[in-house]
Amino acid sequence: MIAPASDRARNVTHWASMAGRWSFEGASARYLGPQEGSAAPLGLTLSDVLMRDGIVRLGVTFDSEKFADDRQTSAAVILGCNAQLNGYVLVQLGGWGSAYSLGEFDPMAGFRAILRRGSLDNLRTNYRYEVEVVQRGQTIRLLVDNVPVFEHVLATPLIGNQVGLQAWGPYPIRFDSIAVADSKPRLFVAMQFSKDFDPLFEKVICPVAEDESFDVVRIDSITRPGIIFQDIQREISEAKAVLAEISAPNNNVFYELGYAHAMNKPTILLARRSQEPLPFDIRSYRVIFYDDSIGGKPVLEETLKKHLRSILQEF
Repeated sequence: MIAPASDRARNVTHWASMAGRWSFEGASARYLGPQEGSAAPLGLTLSDVLMRDGIVRLGVTFDSEKFADDRQTSAAVILGCNAQLNGYVLVQLGGWGSAYSLGEFDPMAGFRAILRRGSLDNLRTNYRYEVEVVQRGQTIRLLVDNVPVFEHVLATPLIGNQVGLQAWGPYPIRFDSIAVADSKPRLFVAMQFSKDFDPLFEKVICPVAEDESFDVVRIDSITRPGIIFQDIQREISEAKAVLAEISAPNNNVFYELGYAHAMNKPTILLARRSQEPLPFDIRSYRVIFYDDSIGGKPVLEETLKKHLRSILQEF
C-alpha cells in the first residue's frame, strides 16, 4: 500500500552542491555536468530537508540526445544521508545498466547496487518522468508516471535523514517541482493482547508515543485481509522502531521481537519489575523495568519518552 501524502508537503528550494556543476531556480535543480578535471562524472547536491518517513515527488528529464551513449547515466533521489558518515541510499532512473535501480553509497566500500529493474534502452531523452519515492521505515517504493516499479525492504535502517539528488554522467539532467511530504514515523508495539496489558497500551504507550510524534501500530489494529505473518513483517519493516512488552512468555511477541532484531531495528523492551529472570537470549539487552502501579506510571512515562527521543535523534 502506497503511503498517502501528508498535509506537510513543501517545495525544496535550498541546496548545497557537493560535487559536479549545478544550477538552481525555485523548486528546480539542473545538473550541468561534472566538474573540470573530476575523476568521476558525479553530481551531488544536498537539501535542507530532513525526512524520517515520507514521500519525495519530482520530475526528471534527461536533456541530452547523447544519453544512450553512456550506459551508466542516472538520476537519483538520495535518502537517509548522514553528513558525518557520508553514506546514503539512491533511488534511481538509470544506473547499473538498468532503467530503474536501488543502490547505496558507503564511503568505505563505494557504490553498490541493491536492486535493478527494466532495460536502460527504454528510458527516453527529452521526456519528463514523474517520479515518486516513498520511504516508510526500511521499506522503499518507487513509482514512475504513477506506475509502481519496485518495492524493497532494506536490510538495515537508513543511517541519516537528509534528502538530496545525485546525477551520474557527462550530460545534463533536469529535476523539477521537487517536493517532500513527510509523515510521522511508526512505532510497532509487540505485546500480549489481554485485559492485564491493555491499560499499559492505552494509557501509557499510546499517549507517550503520540506526544513524541509517532504513529502507534499494534497488529490487532490491522483490519485488511491477508496472512497475519505477512502483515507483521510489513508493519515491522515500515516502522521506525519496535516496542516489545516481554513480561508474559508469549511466542508471538518473541517472534515479532526476533524479526525486528534481524532487521537491526531499534527496539525498546518493557517488563514488569516482578518478572522472573528474562530468557537467556535477551538478557544482554537493555530493558525498562516498571512497577505496575499508580506510582510507577509517571516513572515509566518519563523513561519511555527518553528512549523514543533518543531513537529519533539517531535519524
